[in-house]
Amino acid sequence: MVHLTDDKIKELLEDEDVVKRISDFVSMGEAAFFEEVRLGLSQEELEEYLEENPDERKYLDETKKPGSGQPVK
Repeated sequence: MVHLTDDKIKELLEDEDVVKRISDFVSMGEAAFFEEVRLGLSQEELEEYLEENPDERKYLDETKKPGSGQPVK
């Protein structure tokens, strides 16, 4: 993990793209956060994640609904 200095944080805050990405991240809803997590996991890692966070399974079910744009597995 990289620790940022105050100067580096100030530098990053001057980058509009960085500020937008941070703003998008902190304002995303639970389903959007789950989708971000899901996209970075293999099927096996996703199952482990869902075992540890069973309440999150409802978001997986939502992505499988017809018209969601996601493939039904």
